[in-house]
Amino acid sequence: MKLVCYVLMAAGMIALALLGARLAIAQSQLNPSYGGGLIRGQVLGFDMYDQLQPIEWATVTATNGQYKFVAYTGSSGYYEMYVPTGTYNVTVIEPGYTAYSNTVAVSDGSSTPSNFTLEQSHVPVPEFPTGMASTIAIVAITAALTVMKHRKRKR
Repeated sequence: MKLVCYVLMAAGMIALALLGARLAIAQSQLNPSYGGGLIRGQVLGFDMYDQLQPIEWATVTATNGQYKFVAYTGSSGYYEMYVPTGTYNVTVIEPGYTAYSNTVAVSDGSSTPSNFTLEQSHVPVPEFPTGMASTIAIVAITAALTVMKHRKRKR
């Protein structure tokens, strides 16, 4: 019984670790009362059928030598980040696509657009073996069913 619980806990921890790797929280932004402006935009990319699609969870970084800000795109490919005034190099990185950068100038109280259209890099995306994910899922489901069956027999 304890072994089954440990297996379920381990499978859950692995699943959370895999999700956590992709759902990382963006670096905290500066308080808008200090002055600065908004960098916002949308990240699009071509899929395997050459259709333009919004890219979810793309990493958008704005740097100016002194500060580095990170944001992630939402489900519609949009992102935004509040930054101090200055000139920033805005870069988008997403596995499977070629990284792209542009330069934007941010003034006090401004809303500066910075949109990106990414091209596929045709480099395979490094992932964990797909057999491993299905094995973890099968072990977790089997363990859960075994525990339920064992509890039902005790009643």
